[in-house]
Amino acid sequence: MKLSKITLKLLSTNAIMSLVQFVLMLPLLGILEDNWIYQWAIGLLFVAIFWFIVYVEMSENGLEDTKLDSYYPFRGFIAGLFCSIPGVLLYVLTLIFPADPNWFNIAMRIWLSQYIKIFNSFESYMPHLGLITSLLLPIVSGISYMDGPRKRQKVLNAIRKADEMKHEKSKVGFKK
Repeated sequence: MKLSKITLKLLSTNAIMSLVQFVLMLPLLGILEDNWIYQWAIGLLFVAIFWFIVYVEMSENGLEDTKLDSYYPFRGFIAGLFCSIPGVLLYVLTLIFPADPNWFNIAMRIWLSQYIKIFNSFESYMPHLGLITSLLLPIVSGISYMDGPRKRQKVLNAIRKADEMKHEKSKVGFKK
């Protein structure tokens, strides 16, 4: 699969997940406002769901590229790097235009809404946490993409094993 197609798929996944998690954030985090364990559990659940969806999508892309013999191990890292550009751009704009309210900071928080609990808990480190979390996407997507050949080998082993079992089953009841 082309790098541009993988990048667009990953970028759209990031945008959709950001919007969905932003909408779900208020009801889920508002249930037990005083329970910090619950708050952190929901925040970490958001991150885990996002990373899991990125893993599934990128490892599937790696599997497809392995099937088509067009696998390039760094393609996932490059696609993730391109997809982190909006977060990095919003970070830079937040630093350049320090207004009150800073609309670029708000946009960055919405774009990276899966990390909103971390942002709210460590408010004094904002907007620098936005840059750090933006740069996690290339790492997660690259490692996930590199899992494609392992999945392909697993599928081939399962097919080989099924063929062997079929051959063994055909021998049952056969006498020479």
